[in-house]
Amino acid sequence: MAAWNYCVPVSIILVACLVNTARCQAVQAESVTVLEGGTAHISCHLQNYDGSIVVIQNPRRQTLFFNGTRALKEDRFQMVLFTPHLVRISLTNVSVSDEGGYYCQLYTESTHHHVATLSVLVPPETPTVEVKQEAVEGGQAELTCVSPRSKPAATLRWMRNGREIPGDVSQKENGKAFSVFSTIRIPVERKDNGAALNCEAIHPALNDQKRIRHYRLDVYFAPTVRIISPLGILREGDSLTLTCSVTGNPLPRHIQWSKINDTLPERAEISGATLQISRLSQSHNGTYLCQAQNNFGRAADQYTLLVYDNVSLTTMVPPTTNATQPITSHPVTQTILPDKKDNVSLTTTAALTPNTTQLIISHPAAQTSQPRSDLADPEDPGAVVDPQSAVPYKAIAVVLALLVFTVICVLVVTIWCSVRQKGSYLTHEASGLDEHGEVQEAFLNGNDASQGKKEYLL
Repeated sequence: MAAWNYCVPVSIILVACLVNTARCQAVQAESVTVLEGGTAHISCHLQNYDGSIVVIQNPRRQTLFFNGTRALKEDRFQMVLFTPHLVRISLTNVSVSDEGGYYCQLYTESTHHHVATLSVLVPPETPTVEVKQEAVEGGQAELTCVSPRSKPAATLRWMRNGREIPGDVSQKENGKAFSVFSTIRIPVERKDNGAALNCEAIHPALNDQKRIRHYRLDVYFAPTVRIISPLGILREGDSLTLTCSVTGNPLPRHIQWSKINDTLPERAEISGATLQISRLSQSHNGTYLCQAQNNFGRAADQYTLLVYDNVSLTTMVPPTTNATQPITSHPVTQTILPDKKDNVSLTTTAALTPNTTQLIISHPAAQTSQPRSDLADPEDPGAVVDPQSAVPYKAIAVVLALLVFTVICVLVVTIWCSVRQKGSYLTHEASGLDEHGEVQEAFLNGNDASQGKKEYLL
């Protein structure tokens, strides 16, 4: 019954408007959404306008325009269009305080009005990252991504290597806008130092774009120290350069060089992470130490220096005489570790040059040239002999072997002949006794030896 009672008056009004359209006027307003700082256009559509009074009011019901005439002294509002069908005003530099309903009123015999709702979007700025807890090796990092102001509230998320890191999200009102926070807690190791993290802010006003804050994870850890030293054997007169390679976060500002159980040599020069000693001698032998520290620990590395006496052997060897091959020079260097008790470093350098054979022995005490035969010192097991200039021991060994073999053969033949001859004599003597019994008898009877048979051994 109530619905019927409501519909009957409305039907009567509609019929009246159809009969007399001049007296049936209406107004229709359009809602609008605009970004903060932009310009909003508020429109009022008129139907069957007959010149009646048109009033536009703000959300506080203050009259802005009366029949196209400015009623409120607010320069941000401007009348853009006033026609029998459309009334439009503009509002520049829109802020969230301008948000609300704007009234379009048409004063006739009965007042008609419609409300245009103005919505203001506040896009988020690029978020910031706050470090709540320092990241120390073996611990965890606590980071908070902050979007200080947005409307509606922005959506924040943490990303690492394309994967989202879940965070604790909270928000609070900031006037008519919102502040949003997203906090993550992640375990960290030394390898995580410098890892890339992204905090992304998503908002309807950004049209599928994002505000991204890039952050590099800063992990603190104790230093590590490694001494970089030269390769090979060091001899007296050489120079030594040691470099102390240090890592750590924060990087140690001061690097300390020292010598264990002794002071640094007078010739030692320190430049940052480098220790240099010129004109080495055996008095510089010892263990050198490099130390570094920061707020999270300290580390050290050591290097043991052993300087040898300087003995250098240089050999110049001629190349092959093949005329079809080009003559080239090929330096070859060989270092021989000396006996510990001698403390001698022996270096052999051979260079192939045309038609040249030269052997040079250099010693710190005297730089002289000596013949190759001087190198073969039987009392010095560490001596080096040029294989092309050495005594031909192989040839001598072969000759001696042949001589021994010849002597053995002669002895064997002599013994064999002697045995053979003796056997022939015995056989001949036995045969004579069988054929001449008188010989045996005479021999037994002791006959005159002059009448007996005479045998000679040849």
